Amino acid sequence: MQQLKKMSLPMSDQQWQRVSPWALLYFIVHFALRFIKDGLLNLLPILVLFVTQVEQKLFWGQIAVAVASLVLVLYAFAYYRNFKYRITDGHEILLNKGVFKKERLTLKFARVQNVNIAEPFYFQPVNLVNCIFDAAGSSAQEAVIPGVKLSYAEQVREQVMEFKAQLQQQEQLPVEQSEAADTPKTLTISNAEIAKFGLMSNMAILALAALAPFMNVIFEYLEKTIINRLEAILNEQAAFVGSAAAIAALIMVVAIVLCAILLSVVMALVRFFNFQLYFQDDKFKRVAGLFERQQLSISVSKIQSVQIKQNIIARLLNRYTLICPQVSSGGMAAGVAAHKNKQTLVMPVITKEQVQAVCGWLFPWFVDLTELNFIKPERALLYKNTFFYVILPTVFSALIFNALFDTATMLWSIVVGLVLMIGVFLNYQKTGLAMYQHDGRFFAVFKTGMLGVQYRVFEIYKAQSVTTISTYLMRRSQLKSLYIQLASGYVSMPYLKAELAEQFADFALHEIEGVERNWF
Repeated sequence: MQQLKKMSLPMSDQQWQRVSPWALLYFIVHFALRFIKDGLLNLLPILVLFVTQVEQKLFWGQIAVAVASLVLVLYAFAYYRNFKYRITDGHEILLNKGVFKKERLTLKFARVQNVNIAEPFYFQPVNLVNCIFDAAGSSAQEAVIPGVKLSYAEQVREQVMEFKAQLQQQEQLPVEQSEAADTPKTLTISNAEIAKFGLMSNMAILALAALAPFMNVIFEYLEKTIINRLEAILNEQAAFVGSAAAIAALIMVVAIVLCAILLSVVMALVRFFNFQLYFQDDKFKRVAGLFERQQLSISVSKIQSVQIKQNIIARLLNRYTLICPQVSSGGMAAGVAAHKNKQTLVMPVITKEQVQAVCGWLFPWFVDLTELNFIKPERALLYKNTFFYVILPTVFSALIFNALFDTATMLWSIVVGLVLMIGVFLNYQKTGLAMYQHDGRFFAVFKTGMLGVQYRVFEIYKAQSVTTISTYLMRRSQLKSLYIQLASGYVSMPYLKAELAEQFADFALHEIEGVERNWF
């Protein structure tokens, strides 16, 4: 067997190395963000009690912030002192790290999926970057060497990718090249468009949902400090006498919602500021970020599927979100967590024409998905959902209203029933499955939605497993539901004819077992 060509690093890199003293800034910011992300949510009840119950908030708040800052800096300094790295002749990345619990992380070149370069704003004056090794299988296993020179990070990335290319050649796995590999393609998203993603995303709703258990305490505090004063001002106006309290409360609710929306827009700009996407030699390179310029490189072969999403707000704005999950961004909740994973390629807000262009780089056959001949589920799905999600809730609510109130309130139950029926019908209409063949390769497109729509496009051989499921009533009607597990989540198609579901499952398993192209 042909041996892999040796790729030697400079002699200094064969020994344990310390990072630049400037890396202390990285550790301070890193642990501060971890505290905000993981610890602050757990401390939220204490914070609410502090705001509503503690006297001399400014004094004790300053004490708490000073103590927390001191502990953070001391811990980051200790972590920096213990942090060492080494890149060996055996094609391994070794990290020694930890304060109270020492840890040695060993990451082989073969398991590295991408080597990304991030340039935080605090490193820009000293021309340093973070070198990030994304390990296949879990984004939590990524290794970061902070505070290194850009030239060094690029050299390491080149060596890791060269090693993986040689590994592919040794295993006789052909590297596919696109017809236009030498022609670079670009996509730029303006910051005004990025702000629209803040409106499209659900971060504002999640923020309000997180505060829901504490709304009573928050409103009591707001009533004492703001609403009462606002009510007094409105009472001075003759036009608002008698309704000042309700108007003041409504103003506060609107202000809270607007603040949540503004926070969502700001978070979108922080992550995707000055978004630039490059495509060349079957590789994507994305550069984006306000405080940290993240450089993400992804090979087309590593992209497991493509999600094209348009929720109700995006539909009003005539925009789409395109997501390309990798192996490391998988799991059952890949679709939910895709925006949060830094190793997932996300084009947050693009037009229909840009969707066509980007998907055309990935899939030469790509056409307008609305033109595909989608197989719809059988009407039994519509009947089942109508019974469980429309008839039962409507009848139950009507009985409750009739027993507790007057019969006129049953009209509200009917209105709710009509709304639910519209939702069930729209979901049924937007559920479908289509297949497409191009140049001897087979692709599947799954469609779901209600007020919006979501497409999932993938090459069938990249599926991991295929399952068909049927209940007792489904078996009597000769129906089955199809489930396909991908490395980046799963897709499903409910209530197909049993024969059709089995045919698709058999064909998918044949593709999984018969195609030898590498995709991880």
